[in-house]
Amino acid sequence: MFLQRVEIQGFKSFAKKVTFEFQKQNGSRRSITAIVGPNGSGKSNFADAVRWVLGEQSMKTLRGKKSEDVIFAGSDKKARLGFAEVALYLNNEDTRTAAADENGEPDPLSLGEIVITRRLYRDGNGEYLINGAKARLSDIQLLLAKAHFGQKTYTVIGQGLIDQILLVTPKERKEFFDEAAGVKEFQLKRHQALLKLHATRENIAQAGQLIAEIEPRLKGLQRAVKRLEERDDIAARLLNLQRAYYGTVWHDVSGRLGNLNIQVGAHEKDLIAKKNIYDATLAELHKLEVEETQSEVIIGLQREYEALSKQRATLREEDGRLKTALEISRVRREVEVQWAPLPLTKIIEELDAVRADQAAVNKKLRAAKNLEEVFGILDECDALAERTTTLVKRLQRPAPEAPKEAPQDPVVLKRIEENQNSILVLDSALKDLSDRMHNESHREQEKKSQFFAVQRRLQDEQRAGHEIEQRLTNYKIERAKYETRAESIREEMRLEIPDEMEKVMAAAPESPISSPESAQQGMYNLKHQLDIVGGIDPEVVKEFEETNTRYTFLTTQLADLSAALTNTESTITEFDEVLRTRRTEALETLNELFQDFFSQLFRGGTAKLVPIYEDPAVATAEDGETESQIDVAERLEEGEIAKYVSKEPVLAGIDIHAQPPGKRIKDISVLSGGERAMTSVALLCAIMASNPSPFVILDEVDAALDEANSIRYADILEKLAERTQFMVITHNRATMGKGEVLYGVTMGDDGVSQLLSVKFEEAARWAK
Repeated sequence: MFLQRVEIQGFKSFAKKVTFEFQKQNGSRRSITAIVGPNGSGKSNFADAVRWVLGEQSMKTLRGKKSEDVIFAGSDKKARLGFAEVALYLNNEDTRTAAADENGEPDPLSLGEIVITRRLYRDGNGEYLINGAKARLSDIQLLLAKAHFGQKTYTVIGQGLIDQILLVTPKERKEFFDEAAGVKEFQLKRHQALLKLHATRENIAQAGQLIAEIEPRLKGLQRAVKRLEERDDIAARLLNLQRAYYGTVWHDVSGRLGNLNIQVGAHEKDLIAKKNIYDATLAELHKLEVEETQSEVIIGLQREYEALSKQRATLREEDGRLKTALEISRVRREVEVQWAPLPLTKIIEELDAVRADQAAVNKKLRAAKNLEEVFGILDECDALAERTTTLVKRLQRPAPEAPKEAPQDPVVLKRIEENQNSILVLDSALKDLSDRMHNESHREQEKKSQFFAVQRRLQDEQRAGHEIEQRLTNYKIERAKYETRAESIREEMRLEIPDEMEKVMAAAPESPISSPESAQQGMYNLKHQLDIVGGIDPEVVKEFEETNTRYTFLTTQLADLSAALTNTESTITEFDEVLRTRRTEALETLNELFQDFFSQLFRGGTAKLVPIYEDPAVATAEDGETESQIDVAERLEEGEIAKYVSKEPVLAGIDIHAQPPGKRIKDISVLSGGERAMTSVALLCAIMASNPSPFVILDEVDAALDEANSIRYADILEKLAERTQFMVITHNRATMGKGEVLYGVTMGDDGVSQLLSVKFEEAARWAK
């Protein structure tokens, strides 16, 4: 991972949007970028901008008093701005991993580019974003901890941090040590685990109370529901019988309908094939017609024959369509009158409606004052009688007699008769033409034998096509009959078993019935039994289901919470062990590196870090807060968290022992300003070498060093650049010389900082 770009707009003196571009590396080491400029030009505002976008909350650290102080305040020549925004672009192509967060969402560290943005408006509203999506400050902090950098430690090292490292208390200095040990991520997670443990205990108590309240009510509802088991058994038997009945009749009709569709499709294909053969034969006949050796008489007769044949074919097609329509209409009427049993509830509804209408008619008769009103009411009596007759017919056992065949359309019948007469006339004319052509062909038989052979083939193909048409018409009529039956069955299923309809239609029944009539009678009997048992109060069943679901959910949640409690306890113990192990290992590494860098800067001497331990009862909590571990335990839940407080001595702070060559010093406060600066630089370099941050910003860290020490400092910086990317704000020539890119920050009379950039490699090529 490396810092690829920083975009600043409206932050302090950067009123206009500026972009700092950074290289990944130069040869075998990462890039060093130098940022220079006169005092007051705003170059340190770059370090403040990076610290701010990484989540810095202290306005004192950002050299301000109020949050809006970071927004450009305006000048004599430029108005103030309404917001400030800083975007940090991190290239993560070389270190990304396919990871997910605790919610299962992709972890930002698994992406090739990570963009952290912070925006603040003058009204006080602000927001954080990660790759354009809104995020919380805690999300930013956890992301920074995983990537081993942050806003409060050595990622951004300001001008005052040099003396601060040595002058702060050992407890405050421990924060830098934790960054070097790489335990910040585990501290945050341990703190979250402690809070989760407390929340889990509270949830367990609440779940227990709710279960105690629900259980008595659930038992009462369960007893009420048991009384309905008999009805449920009858309903289940009815449903099984309905599935078997409708499954059997539906798949029987569907199978027959499928076979008919196959036959219709096959005959349609045969008809098309015959038509193609007929057309080819006709074309061959036309070809023979144009030959010079043909008889003009035969050609004239043939043309007349063809015209009459087409006229006859048209009449036959129309006759077939009319007959098919009449047959399909007849079949549909036959299927529609088939008996289907009415549900009992439907019968009751119909009888209630008839009774109500009868009462209304009686009331009108009693109120009639003359014969005209009585005759008007008689029409309503006739309609009521017709309605009663229809209902009685539908309730008959067995099915009522089929009504007499309805009269057919006289226009259609007349048209069919006319077509039949026309066809007979055409048949006679065609026969006459055929005889005439036969007589004519006798005279030129040798010359026209091929022509008549084609003509006979044409007639044969025409007769075969008519036969296929007739069979196709019969199949279509049969298909219409089963389509009507299928629609009737589908409508019955929609009324009787709407929830099971799709399943019944999708698969054949496991136990098909042999007698549909017996199954219909069985369904009627079961429905009658359900009516005898009586209805079910839907509210009681609904309440039982809701209460039982709630009870099951709570008991499951209680078990899950208990398991989560155990897992959290184990996790906290593991975090404690990781923190102890990493701190011990990091302290050993830091001491070696601290001594090495101290010797390089001072040309000798000794330096080391001394851990300070204290009793667990008064030690600082592992989550980084200032309250003691006992306070943490009491604040969360007495007697539950205390066992996770470490019983071993806890690291409370870090003390620094440093002795330049030739001196014996017990307290680092007696060191001179330059010695303190070099000691701080040595410690910072040791921290950066032991746990390299992806990038580090140094804001005039070398300001207190003389020329000789500045050169040593620059050499150390170049060595550390093998693993860390550096952005150095400096006035020192030795430090500038180690950079690949030089950014110059200037400020005009409008009070706005501007950028100039130079790449040393390009500048060297230009100089040549």
